[in-house]
Amino acid sequence: MLTMREAYYKALVGTSDLLLTPLFVIVVLMVAVLIRNMLYPNDKEMKKYFLQGLTLKILGGIGVGLIYAFYYDGGDTVEFFNNATVMYDAFSNSFTDFVILITGGMHTNLPTSREYFPWMFFRSDPSSYMVGRIAGFFAVFTFDTYLPMAVLFATVSFSGIWALFTTLRKEYPALTRQFAIATLFIPSVFFWGSGVLKDSITLACVGWITYGSYNLFMKRQKVLQSIIALAIASYFCSVIKAYIILSFAPAMLFWIFLTYRDKLESKFLRTMAGPVVIFIAAFMGLTIVKRLGTEFKMYSIDNALSTAQNFQGYHEILAEKSNASGYNLGVVDGSNGSIISKIPAAINVTLFRPYIWETRNPVMLISALESFAMLLFTLRIFYKTGIWNTLKAIGGNATVFFCLFFSLFFAFCVGFTAYNFGALVRYKIPCIPFFVAGLFVLKHLTDIENEKRKEERKSF
Repeated sequence: MLTMREAYYKALVGTSDLLLTPLFVIVVLMVAVLIRNMLYPNDKEMKKYFLQGLTLKILGGIGVGLIYAFYYDGGDTVEFFNNATVMYDAFSNSFTDFVILITGGMHTNLPTSREYFPWMFFRSDPSSYMVGRIAGFFAVFTFDTYLPMAVLFATVSFSGIWALFTTLRKEYPALTRQFAIATLFIPSVFFWGSGVLKDSITLACVGWITYGSYNLFMKRQKVLQSIIALAIASYFCSVIKAYIILSFAPAMLFWIFLTYRDKLESKFLRTMAGPVVIFIAAFMGLTIVKRLGTEFKMYSIDNALSTAQNFQGYHEILAEKSNASGYNLGVVDGSNGSIISKIPAAINVTLFRPYIWETRNPVMLISALESFAMLLFTLRIFYKTGIWNTLKAIGGNATVFFCLFFSLFFAFCVGFTAYNFGALVRYKIPCIPFFVAGLFVLKHLTDIENEKRKEERKSF
């Protein structure tokens, strides 16, 4: 058996990965086929997307592992795996020690602390340690082998993104193909959202929170299942990346309240209820944000600016020292006007940068090509819909408002804090499916309006 030092410093990807990874991929896909056939016995389109989406996620998870193993020199995923290695060693020696570590026992007076904690880099960071605990749990089933562990992370991530896809599809069945593109087939989402990283778990959480909230509050169906999904996903997301909850909660409240507003039969009542609904949703969203801010001090409104400045400083240093691709939004003096003035630039950098000429390495070039495609797609949608139809759809359709409000607000948050393209390509993942889905719905509504106008012209 390896010593703790030997286990900690072993290669990220080795011979055991070559042997076990194909086996895990085959088993996961076989189970997926069984589940798919149970859920969609007669729906060929959903069967196709289910298997294609999962396969891409698995390939993405493996790809992330190979990049960190053979291209990057270290990274978060390496330390998450090292944490898993420590927990797996504890499992091999003492099940009690393993349970203490996997359940988050961080008491330094325990006998296990002297043996294991010094080797756990993220032991003092609850959010990172949570991912290490998940990796440690998976290590038991993967025999502490990285790529099979990445396959399991990718599968968990797929479960959430599939939940998001099916939720959006319930609202607009005619946009099944478009929603599949938005959620399953965007390269950065199925790649960076699939590895042994925080982003894989939080992406799954966002999908399950959407699914649970939609079924529980809007459709009032699958109540128990939705409560469980909502509770588990909210817990993990709040521990790993609380700011996602802070961004998502107001948007979800808008979606719920605006959906109920749209059900009013009277056009006059719908018009009058609009501002009231927005005010109530905004008030409740602010209340939730403040409440969460008291629980997670780092993300409180009072500390938001200092937190952003800390991230900015850290990533600027990283860009200078390691030749990473950094960016700058200009001076932020702390005033409301200064922050507001950065909104367009922050959203732009999240959704449409890095530009091709800003890339410094092959990985960033791929991200730049996707960002350029996103820019062309956005311009094409807005050109076809027009300014008036766009504003009308945003104000009059709950789903469009929800998708664009969350994606743009989240894009501002991460664009304002990341200051490094390498970090940004991962941080922005949760908002990309919503942004693209919102644009697809926007185009769909515009097409319907155009058809109505054509019919009206024919009738004259």
